[in-house]
Amino acid sequence: MKLQLQYPVKKVSINQGFGNIDAKYTSLGMSAHNGIDYYALDGTPILASHDGTVTYAGLDGSNGLLVVIMTDEQFEYKDGQAYFKTLYGHLKTGTLKVTAGDKVKVGQVIALADNTGFSSGSHLHFGIKPVLQGEQDWQWFNIEQANGLNGAIDPTSYLPSHREFTKEMKYLDFNTDVQKLQAFFIRTGYMMPVAESDFGWYGKKTAVAIKKFMVDTGTLSRWERLFWHGMTVGPKTLKALNQVYK
Repeated sequence: MKLQLQYPVKKVSINQGFGNIDAKYTSLGMSAHNGIDYYALDGTPILASHDGTVTYAGLDGSNGLLVVIMTDEQFEYKDGQAYFKTLYGHLKTGTLKVTAGDKVKVGQVIALADNTGFSSGSHLHFGIKPVLQGEQDWQWFNIEQANGLNGAIDPTSYLPSHREFTKEMKYLDFNTDVQKLQAFFIRTGYMMPVAESDFGWYGKKTAVAIKKFMVDTGTLSRWERLFWHGMTVGPKTLKALNQVYK
C-alpha cells in the first residue's frame, strides 16, 4: 500500500518546490532544496500530514523549531517497503502542541508557523524521508542519506493533486507566481538557475523556457511559434502546467 499524505496547511500555496538549486542549500551541504516550502503567515496552524508517532519536537539547526512524525507501519517504497518520517520546520517558539512519543492523527494541529532557523520569512518547510530500523529499537536510518538531500525525497507524489498555477502571468511581471514557475522549470530542465535578483522576474530567460514548454505540450500552435515573444501565460498553458507540475 502506498503512503497517502494530506497537506500540512489548510490553504495550499507553494513558495518553493522540491529540488530548487540555490547557493544557500549548497552552503548547508545539500545539492538542492530538500522539501516543499508552503506559504504560511506567522501563526498559521500546521497540521500532521498522516497518522503516526512524534519522534522529535525541538530546535534543529537550520530548520529552526522542528517536528518529526514517523508512520507506525511500513508502506511501499521502490521494490520493497519502508517507514516514512515527515518533517515540519521553522515553527513558532512556544507553540508546539506535541512532544516526542505522542501519537497524532492526520489533520491534527502540531504547532504554528513562524520563521525560526535559517529562513528569510515566515513559511513551513515540509519534507519526507523513507527510513529503516537498525539492529536496536532506537536506531533508524535514512534510506537515501547519500542522495545529496540529507535523505529527503520529493513529497509531491504522496500528496493530493493540486492546481498550483491559477493566475495568468505576463512579460515583465515580478511576483511569487513567477518564482514558482521558475523553480518548476529549473527542476525540470527547461531553464538554468537564475540570479537571485532575477528570481520572480518574467524576463527573457523565463520567456524562452515558457515557449519551449508550450511547444512541448502543444499549447502553442505552429503559427503562434513565429510571433510569440513572451506574452501572457493564459488558461491553456496554466492547465498544462497543473497537469505536469511536481
